[in-house]
Amino acid sequence: MLNLDSNTVIAIINNSEESNHRHGLLALEINRLLNLDWEVKISHVFREGNFAANFLARKGHDFPFGTHQFDVCYPEFRLWISYDVMGITQQRVSY
Repeated sequence: MLNLDSNTVIAIINNSEESNHRHGLLALEINRLLNLDWEVKISHVFREGNFAANFLARKGHDFPFGTHQFDVCYPEFRLWISYDVMGITQQRVSY
């Protein structure tokens, strides 16, 4: 399951063969991965309904490229995951 909060990105990925977008090569690579031997469903999810994933994506910019493992959960993440689990939405905020 691939959840994205941008319909524009979904359209670029779905139309990568025709795309002259500046990220067209990235879209082609994403499509190559999607066409491997697995089933992937792409769907739109509003950012307000998936704050935990949005928090982690933004936090990822604080670290060098690669895989990172954390021994302790960020306190802010606990808040966002609890909202997501309960189905509570919030207005877009900077955090």
